Amino acid sequence: MFIYLDWLFLKFNKYRQSLGLSFFFGGLPIVYYLRDGLKLAPGSSAFTAGFTILSLLIAFPLNPKKLYQTNTIGYLMCILYAVMALLYLATYAPNRGWFTNTPVEVANQIVFLMGLFIFAGVSINDLKSTFLYFTLFFCTLGGLSLLYYIARNPAYMFGMRAAISFGDDGGMASMGNPHIYAKSAYIGIISGVILLRNEARIIWRLAIMASVLVLIVVVGLCQAMAMVLVTGIFFFLYVVTHIKLQNIYKGLKWLMGWQGLLIFFILLYFGFSLWTNQHYKGYIMVASDIIFERLERIVTSFFTDSDATAKITATVDASASTRVVNITNVFKNLDKNIENGNLFPIFFGHGYQEFYVDSPFIEMFHDLGIVGFLIFLTLHLIILKWIWKEIFNPTCDFTLMLSYFFLATLIQNFTFGMPYDYGRWCSMAFVARFALEYKKVPKYNHTILTNQIKA
Repeated sequence: MFIYLDWLFLKFNKYRQSLGLSFFFGGLPIVYYLRDGLKLAPGSSAFTAGFTILSLLIAFPLNPKKLYQTNTIGYLMCILYAVMALLYLATYAPNRGWFTNTPVEVANQIVFLMGLFIFAGVSINDLKSTFLYFTLFFCTLGGLSLLYYIARNPAYMFGMRAAISFGDDGGMASMGNPHIYAKSAYIGIISGVILLRNEARIIWRLAIMASVLVLIVVVGLCQAMAMVLVTGIFFFLYVVTHIKLQNIYKGLKWLMGWQGLLIFFILLYFGFSLWTNQHYKGYIMVASDIIFERLERIVTSFFTDSDATAKITATVDASASTRVVNITNVFKNLDKNIENGNLFPIFFGHGYQEFYVDSPFIEMFHDLGIVGFLIFLTLHLIILKWIWKEIFNPTCDFTLMLSYFFLATLIQNFTFGMPYDYGRWCSMAFVARFALEYKKVPKYNHTILTNQIKA
């Protein structure tokens, strides 16, 4: 008995950082399913925060005096943001009390600062062989829990955006945030596709392919257009960067072999069966109409002035049209400040969470001024420079996954939410931690060295 417990403890200790961080970034749908799907703690923010912090603490470095080298400029920008955000929260929060919940925002920043420290105490060698497998597992489990929930929910109708209801009695009156499930599904998709590059075991390949297909369905059902867009970008870049004559030859050889022909005829049979079945054909047509309609509305809103946008709110995607109006108001406010010679809000902003824009880049400029905007912009430019190299010349599967992982946050930083979320900043800091030049072993083509600094 004790032998097995000892073995489990050793295995857990060996993989705990990979396990904790993969759940931290990809396991939130599981938490919501436990919280609201199974009604363990309906609507409880404390339940969510507890699981989130616990998963982060699992990865806490056992030797906190040893920190690894990070992208210096990237990490410096993260620290400057945290200092600026906390300073503004303490002294310059105009909406404190009715829009800005100070304890919640302090907790946001503390989780981010804790993440900064923990990421710096994790070696890439402890993540590169297992992080993608754990991430795919948690994301797939979260996706399956969502599919199970909506399949069992009589209030759900095909065509509605899939999400687990927040704290209600199982109806759809208080639907959850579909972006949470779509982003987790996207992270699982990139992990699975990248794992297929080097996975030779047939059972594992089939399991990974099945997981990726499930997660693609989740992205489609959630109808989160930002994640649909970034998933398309991922597949485009991945195909472009892997087009080689040798790969084309191998792919054609495999497709023309018995395995490829068998899969082709199976897919052809199922596709024809679904299309000839009026019930399922109706589902397919409804789903395609919804997706194209939402894309058309979002595009329309970006090419419509604010007055016209207000008039066609009924026909244009509500969130996109509201975003355009908010952005227009930000720049109108900027013009007024320039005309009045009011330089302080231009350079230092209007205060912590002064105005909700639903576009973090623009809100950062409005709330924290040119100074905060430059911090945000510099961090993105540093990371984008690294991921561009990494996509076309990956160091290993883990760093390649991080490159595509950041694309989701990048898109959301233009189109979704507020700039103060711990999840947003932890994602950027996690990538900044590993945005380095690594030495490779030619035989394995894997990273083995990270420079260490003493805290």
